Amino acid sequence: MLGLLIAFDGWKLAANQNLSSAYCIVVEVGVMNPSTQYSTLAVAAPRRFDYWKEVVCRHCLSADSKPLSQSHFDGALAINTVGDLDICSLSSPLHYWERSERHLRSGPAEDLWLGFSRNGHGQIEQGGRKASLETGNLFLYDATQAFRFSFGGTENHLVRIPRALLTERLPRIADYTAMVLDERRPGVIPLREMLRQAASAPMSLQDERISNRYSGALIDLLVISLELQDLKTTHQELDLYGRIMKYIQRHLTEPDLSIDVIAQAHNVSTRTVTRAFARYQKTPVAEIWKERLNASREAIERGQVRSVSQAALDFGFSDFSHFSHAFRKAFGVAPNTLLRRS
Repeated sequence: MLGLLIAFDGWKLAANQNLSSAYCIVVEVGVMNPSTQYSTLAVAAPRRFDYWKEVVCRHCLSADSKPLSQSHFDGALAINTVGDLDICSLSSPLHYWERSERHLRSGPAEDLWLGFSRNGHGQIEQGGRKASLETGNLFLYDATQAFRFSFGGTENHLVRIPRALLTERLPRIADYTAMVLDERRPGVIPLREMLRQAASAPMSLQDERISNRYSGALIDLLVISLELQDLKTTHQELDLYGRIMKYIQRHLTEPDLSIDVIAQAHNVSTRTVTRAFARYQKTPVAEIWKERLNASREAIERGQVRSVSQAALDFGFSDFSHFSHAFRKAFGVAPNTLLRRS
């Protein structure tokens, strides 16, 4: 054990602990592929989110941020370089980012970002579009435009892409931001797997030539995936899907919320509603159920409910046993356990 004072990014730590618990660890896995890792574990609990915000803003984009839970914040960030790309791997509770016009002026950046919600969830809003993010989703956002972004989970990846690598081949790249790539289209699934492997095994890409070829292949797959998206249908269905999801979120507490009610409220057929959700391999009924579970979890994490029964009843669940079982299956933790933590 070492008694030492560690200073990084303006933060100081007086510690009797080994170096592995330092704020920042730089691991040289190759001349062209250094890995930088951060953790909030060595930071005093009340200051962890501030430290996290500073680190993420330094390595990604300047933006305002706030936690979405009253419980202690624990985050980990690893940055690996693969050819022309920087892969930022994040694990953290759900939290919120907003890049406004003020940030565009004070911290200008030209890059495009590819997100991979590997084991996470959240929401991205940019350019008048909004997309809900779930495990396995790929999505784009643009550093030159304002956005709102909530994200949480484990081993999620954000990839910095030099703008010219995409705009030279896709001049209308702005049409593709804040939408989930349709994995039924060619290219999306292998792209996702290549990203997963690059983030999981950076040492295998330490050779400069291999690293450059790998990043080039990633960009080629991304361009193919984007070119083969059906933008007209996608935007129409995204618009309807997005409007329906907003409606569901506003009416979660209504016990009669159903596909028939949703279709009537949007002046479309139940078949049209089903088709908009089928694009994401989802059903309206399952999404209502999931949104109710997500809302109950958020209420518990924010301390807005005092009991499991209140969390269930407030969001349309009448069978407490069924609610607890579904909650544990969805989130890997029982609602009463999460309630005690919050």
